[in-house]
Amino acid sequence: MAANSFFVQWYQLLNSLFEEAKKQGKLRKNADCKALSHLIMSTVEGAILICKASKDSPTLRKTLETLKSVLF
Repeated sequence: MAANSFFVQWYQLLNSLFEEAKKQGKLRKNADCKALSHLIMSTVEGAILICKASKDSPTLRKTLETLKSVLF
């Protein structure tokens, strides 16, 4: 239950940040903030899982750097 609460809060935070960015013209007007929030969460969680499974922390770092470069 606690993990679900964490993910719900994380999703809501991301979604509200993207909605605000859209209002400020920093995101396209047709950007799907909910889908973008899910994409970010899935990418980060997937990178963490791969990092743990492979014991390769550079994988996580590289994924986060790539995500940052795509978004900003």
